[in-house]
Amino acid sequence: MASYTINAVRKQPVAAPVSHQHISEVRTTGGSTFTRAQVIQKLRAGDTFTTTGNPQGRVYEHNCPRCGSGDYITTHPDSTTTNNLDNLPGF
Repeated sequence: MASYTINAVRKQPVAAPVSHQHISEVRTTGGSTFTRAQVIQKLRAGDTFTTTGNPQGRVYEHNCPRCGSGDYITTHPDSTTTNNLDNLPGF
């Protein structure tokens, strides 16, 4: 099992039912880039992804709260917004 730390994200628009964005790719501190599908596949295989920030946020697969899509990655909400996947810089 491997562990990765995400430091940047790329988002893509989703139109239905409400216009919003999903993470389409992530970049790790090691310089690797993974698609959302690759991240989900690795999570299911037991790998872990965290975000930069203090404390680090743990990434997990979840249904999108806006459209219900099952291929959605996010972090558990906490009191630190800088470790949220959605708040990381874009690339």
